[in-house]
Amino acid sequence: MTKGKQFTVLTSALAGLSLLLLSPSFNLYAAAPELKPELAPLAYFIGDWDCSGKFDASGKVIEAHQHFTTDLDGAWIMFRHDDKPPFSYHALAEWGWDASRKKFVMTVQDSFAGVRVFYSSGWDSTQLQWDGDTIGSTATPAQRFTFERIDDRHFKVSYFTLKGDAWPRMDSSTCSKQ
Repeated sequence: MTKGKQFTVLTSALAGLSLLLLSPSFNLYAAAPELKPELAPLAYFIGDWDCSGKFDASGKVIEAHQHFTTDLDGAWIMFRHDDKPPFSYHALAEWGWDASRKKFVMTVQDSFAGVRVFYSSGWDSTQLQWDGDTIGSTATPAQRFTFERIDDRHFKVSYFTLKGDAWPRMDSSTCSKQ
């Protein structure tokens, strides 16, 4: 085969592959499954979010990326949190439905080797509150996350810890949908 013919064959193959990849019917990844009806109230979060906020005690700015997707036939929402430098906190969480408690459940595993479990009764107006603690803890939940829906493209997430009878906020960020 001459170099000219090889170039023509290669160009034709690349053009065909490009058309296939750009075709609306071609999907390199399987489509995310639809959420089970119990998780439908949390569908708002599906997608990618960039977050910016601060630590309350120090005032230091914190930025992160959060990614939410469905998995396991729509029975779970997988949630990944990645701090942007200079901070290095990373976490994987799963949001699901605990039928025995009739509450949402969230497990969290993080880069500090933490494993925690949280529960939520669901949306209260625009706020979703998760209370929990380290797995195996028998005490009253001492950690709280709140997700406040601002509008269709923004939410605020805050982290609190129980100190006596008060819930002082540790940090807070506003997230924007990408």
